[in-house]
Amino acid sequence: MTTPSDKSVCELSNRLPTTVIPKHYQLYLDVSQLDQYLFQGIVDIDVQINEIVNEIILNSVDLNITKIEYQQNNSTSSLNGSVELNDEYELAIIRFSQPIDSGNGRLHIEFNGTIEDELHGFYRTKDKNKIGACTQFEPAYARRAFPCFDEPSFKANFTITIRAPKHLTTLSNMPIKSQKDDENNTCTYEFETSPIMSTYLVAYVIGAYDYVETYDTNNVLIRVYTPVGKKEQGLFALHTTAKILPFYAEYFGIKYPLSKVDNVAIADFGSGAMENWGLITYHETYLLVDTHNTTQETKQEVALIVAHELAHQWFGNLVTMEWWNDLWLNEDKYFIQYFMSCIFSSSSFVLRFAAWIQFLAVDHVYPEYDIWTQFVADNLPTCMIPDALHNSHPIEIDIKRPSEISEIFDDITYEKGASVIRFLHSYIGDEAFRTGLANYLAEYAYKNTITENLWSHLSRTANRSHLSDILSSWTKQVGYPVLNITQEQKGNNRLLTIEQTRFLADGSIDDNPKWKIPINICTKSNPNESVHQLFMDGTKKQEFLLEKIPETDWIKLNLFSVGVYRVNYPQSMLDALTHGIQDQTLSPQDRFNIQADLYALARSNHVSYVDFLKFLRQAYKHEDNFTVWKSIIKQLNDLNSILDYGSIKNTKKLFETYVCDFLSHIYGKLLWDPLPNEGSQTAMLRGLILTQMGINGHNKTRDEAHKRFEQLFAGNNQNHQSINPNIRSAIYLTVAKTGNQDIFDKLKLLYRESEIQEERIRLLIALTCFDDENIQRQALEYIWNEDEVRKQDHITAFKSLAAHNPKGCEIVWNYMQQNWDKIEEIYGENDSHLIHAVEHCPSHFVTKERAEEVQKFYVDHPNPLLDRPTKKVFEQINIRRLVLERHERSINEFLSV
Repeated sequence: MTTPSDKSVCELSNRLPTTVIPKHYQLYLDVSQLDQYLFQGIVDIDVQINEIVNEIILNSVDLNITKIEYQQNNSTSSLNGSVELNDEYELAIIRFSQPIDSGNGRLHIEFNGTIEDELHGFYRTKDKNKIGACTQFEPAYARRAFPCFDEPSFKANFTITIRAPKHLTTLSNMPIKSQKDDENNTCTYEFETSPIMSTYLVAYVIGAYDYVETYDTNNVLIRVYTPVGKKEQGLFALHTTAKILPFYAEYFGIKYPLSKVDNVAIADFGSGAMENWGLITYHETYLLVDTHNTTQETKQEVALIVAHELAHQWFGNLVTMEWWNDLWLNEDKYFIQYFMSCIFSSSSFVLRFAAWIQFLAVDHVYPEYDIWTQFVADNLPTCMIPDALHNSHPIEIDIKRPSEISEIFDDITYEKGASVIRFLHSYIGDEAFRTGLANYLAEYAYKNTITENLWSHLSRTANRSHLSDILSSWTKQVGYPVLNITQEQKGNNRLLTIEQTRFLADGSIDDNPKWKIPINICTKSNPNESVHQLFMDGTKKQEFLLEKIPETDWIKLNLFSVGVYRVNYPQSMLDALTHGIQDQTLSPQDRFNIQADLYALARSNHVSYVDFLKFLRQAYKHEDNFTVWKSIIKQLNDLNSILDYGSIKNTKKLFETYVCDFLSHIYGKLLWDPLPNEGSQTAMLRGLILTQMGINGHNKTRDEAHKRFEQLFAGNNQNHQSINPNIRSAIYLTVAKTGNQDIFDKLKLLYRESEIQEERIRLLIALTCFDDENIQRQALEYIWNEDEVRKQDHITAFKSLAAHNPKGCEIVWNYMQQNWDKIEEIYGENDSHLIHAVEHCPSHFVTKERAEEVQKFYVDHPNPLLDRPTKKVFEQINIRRLVLERHERSINEFLSV
């Protein structure tokens, strides 16, 4: 007999028992009462009973189960069941009056529920008063829509039938097999049976849509569904899909398994996109491209996200992780949630395995994007910053309860996972990697898998039996190393001594973990190829004799920034590398890497901030690469935000002057308007530089921004399209920085009138970037107005206000403490929006008192989902405090000279 306390449920992980296995779901949903946000359902689950049981345990949350029957295949009678719900572990324990024999049978369950207003499960959407509904089942929300075995390993076929209002479009994973009109202007759609798949990939969408369509070279029907009247905005994603889908089919050696793929723009969507098999759902910003309003950066992101979700159709959907501790095998992405909050403030995006390979696909389709260079600046910092905290976690992590599944959809799982894949690809070479991956997918198609299975295939094709041993030190171990370097010239050879230790952001020492590290080295004579390949075998300190390197040659470790580690060079080596940066013989990835490591070392007190600021000014003043500038500005913005809280009054002003002076050369080359035949990188760089000049007080930039902003309202023009979309954020943020009530009202008017989600986000962010405290309070009230701002955007704007300045952070923190129950009610207590609010709002503070307030906040609002995020915030506040204590005076003295 199986009970909730039985070891088969597994008290360590609370997994479902394997005594009952689903084989096929016949799911019927009646959504004819959509306007009342109600639905009814019937699910018939064909199951295989592996041993005699008295009960069947599956998952169900917030559903009203009204009838349960079980019928053995060889029986003409059925058993009635009763249900007991376990809310903590989201279980439905169905008991019967007599034991059920092993064999095959059918579990019949009737139920009903509410189409919720949270952004997961089966939830409601609204676009211009047009009501719709859609699903978001990853990671464990299918159980909120129908009773099911809601774990990745319980794969089954699905035959779905939906009754819905006739005037709306109804979609599911598979093509429509048949449809019939019903009473009350409804229609019933029966969809073809799906391949065997996990419950988190089941999807259905009901709403008002237009679409564009095409076929790829393998005759797969591709559609992009858009809001009504906007189908031309789906053309870029349509053509991108048509190019990338056959590329993957060839690369993986397996054709796309379904006959169609739909890409659907969802008005209310909590993440960036979701890879439901055959029915991929997207936040509007990451699918729709408007020729007059979309920036080059967003267009590029649409290509990346489409490529990412298409990759999942194989890597994740066809072959699925056994359990969520192997999530990174699916998700080496996008934690697109984070990217949603950052893209419009010149921050970065995040990626998974699908995210690693999405770069490969986009580079194939759009080589002009130089996308691999951007991978370095967007991906590495996003994982390396949180992974340097004591409260980080390994890529592979044990999951014990449902709330922890949402918790690990974070930067470590995604970006570090993608970076490890990139390092692996570089280490074994493309041919071995591609062959191993194809073999792996072929063997585990329609099955579940674990990390070691992938390592095994790659080891065989690469003929490297030690591969799993190397990679385990990166996936099973928390953090990453810093390599401390010394060198000694010996004739025409160079003796290199490397000592590894765990890199920690607070500067503390942890010598316990050790990594096995392949290291590629380039030199002045050969700056773009690996001259020496070294291997640290897991010991703390090793010596390497590098032959044929004259004394005049500089050397650089971590060619193209492939490795996930920091390098701490002595000053003499840094001075030598300065020449390779200035003359750009070093690649953009390597120029990025040197300053990024130096900044992290300054922040952790290994070197001084003054050394970093001097090095920037000496080596990078004439830099012209977008990726390198994006990273440099990220470092400067971080330091700027810390100096906001400084005690020496003029430090902040001096630092802003430093930034404007440092950027003056590239600013003079770019100015405001596009140059003839300029590339996409230049367009993105212009917006980045103008934003920094504007918010750091450059008078000429501010004057021009105000002039162009006011032109929008000349003669009641209010035409967004009169401003190039690539510089709109720069203008909006600049005029907001020192803006008055009139500017705030005008930005709000533009926000209300815009029908482009990307433009609305730009404007919403600008509304939170005023220095005036009274306007900040108006912004706070506005961003939580559900009649004005979509639920999916509340936290994005909330975080932006907290990050703007100390007054904004104070206002946000007070609001969080007073209204947390309301925020939790809006999103649900297990929703990742709560993690983002906790991690990114109070983390800007710099005092012990504030850190203690964060701890008290968690005590007063206990939620297992927030355990690690709260500890991370406490640690981040402490690190920022240490930076001020250690470096503020020396920075002030340096800037005062």
